[in-house]
Amino acid sequence: MDKEDRKIFLLMFLGMVVVTIVSAFVIAVYIPGEPMMKLKLAVTYALLVLIFLFGFAVLAAIASGIIDISKLLEDDSTAGGASTSRFQLLIFTFVIGMSFALIVASSTKLPEVPTNILALLGISASTYGVSKGIQAGSKDNANGSSTTQNGGTGDANK
Repeated sequence: MDKEDRKIFLLMFLGMVVVTIVSAFVIAVYIPGEPMMKLKLAVTYALLVLIFLFGFAVLAAIASGIIDISKLLEDDSTAGGASTSRFQLLIFTFVIGMSFALIVASSTKLPEVPTNILALLGISASTYGVSKGIQAGSKDNANGSSTTQNGGTGDANK
């Protein structure tokens, strides 16, 4: 990312913060009710607006090509191609996150997350972690075998 892109994103960030503060101020001043309820509403909606704007900025960066997601699901191995563990983690995270957000939006309280859901997400993350460990181990073995072969040929020439 060059300096011009950084300036654009800094201005976007400052704009998002200003919009968030203005929305919190408008809610706190113009909504009738108790002061404590107005404060809760102002903070809640301000955070909601800020998260929305951050998400919009990320989507805008993806659409403009600043953030490259073409290799998001690719494996680091020499063969390339899609990684099932990455895809599984991505899908499970989105499904569970969206479900949680919809439950919170409909009931206006934080639900208790079932242990089965947490176990499913943990298994998915563990699968991804194990695949990364296997990839790192295979790279180390490939580097180690090439140095051993070179060292062996050097000793044979003596």
